[in-house]
Amino acid sequence: MRDSALERAFAERQSWGYEAAYRRFGARMYTTALRVLADRGAAQDCVHEVMLHLWKRGDAYQPERGALEAFLVTCSRNRALERLRSAGRQSDAMRRAATSDESEELVADPIERERIARAIDALPAAQAQTIRFAYFKGMTLAETASALGEPVGTIKSRLSAALRTLRGSLVTADV
Repeated sequence: MRDSALERAFAERQSWGYEAAYRRFGARMYTTALRVLADRGAAQDCVHEVMLHLWKRGDAYQPERGALEAFLVTCSRNRALERLRSAGRQSDAMRRAATSDESEELVADPIERERIARAIDALPAAQAQTIRFAYFKGMTLAETASALGEPVGTIKSRLSAALRTLRGSLVTADV
């Protein structure tokens, strides 16, 4: 049975609508994400990412197009699948980088190594520490999150922001 008042409130981005939707459908969203990801922490992060994304993008849900529960479960499933694909791409890229002669030459170059170290040192402390754990110590996202006492989603956000900043500073420095 559909709750049109809840659906309207959610569509209009009323905070009580989001809270009620999370209380009512959060467990189903979590179960859906858990089936895809097979990781409890990742499934929790996935549900929170979905709710945050929908809050920021208020026009995503339209009650006339379907039930809120189906919409939220579908969003959770899609986000979980995106996370799996992203993790696969990251592993492939890291595997390629580890076997590439060119990447070994860059790391062996003391000038390049110093330039990268300076760029990392210029990052906010939390981002720099996350980069060091995830890339230089070779820790997984879950291991990094555990070591730093942070949720996996926070680690992913920090890595994303840090890599964006590094890309900008290192490319700019090349020009």
